[in-house]
Amino acid sequence: MTMMRIHKYIPQKMYGFAIDDAGEQVFFHLGRFHPGEFETTPPPILGEPVDVELDLATASGERNKAPRADRVRRVSNPTQVEGVIETFDAERGYGFIVGEDNVTYHLHQSEVLNNRVPLPQQRARFYPGLRQNRPRACHVQVLRDGET
Repeated sequence: MTMMRIHKYIPQKMYGFAIDDAGEQVFFHLGRFHPGEFETTPPPILGEPVDVELDLATASGERNKAPRADRVRRVSNPTQVEGVIETFDAERGYGFIVGEDNVTYHLHQSEVLNNRVPLPQQRARFYPGLRQNRPRACHVQVLRDGET
């Protein structure tokens, strides 16, 4: 097993990439992602630390192709954060959420669940992640008025 971080995850295609400290990437399919023995089991979260076991048949790697993971295992239980959408530009597809932890998270339309359009001052629930070493809101659920 090798310690890596989730670098990219594409929910619609059910695959992603993990990356190590040296910048080496490993491809994984969601079927190889094991959430572990945790209460909450969201899909992979950007920046999340994971243990990766390589598929030895692809470990040597084809030219310009990342090796495949045989198993990707979550190493900690992700926790959700609630926050308030500070800004969102629907035309550009991004904005910011200020979490209850007083951290400002980048919000991208691709992370919003149920195709909802976030509006400033709406509450949202999300998993804190990292993208390019910056806070990123992942798997964002925009809450309706009065919803908890």
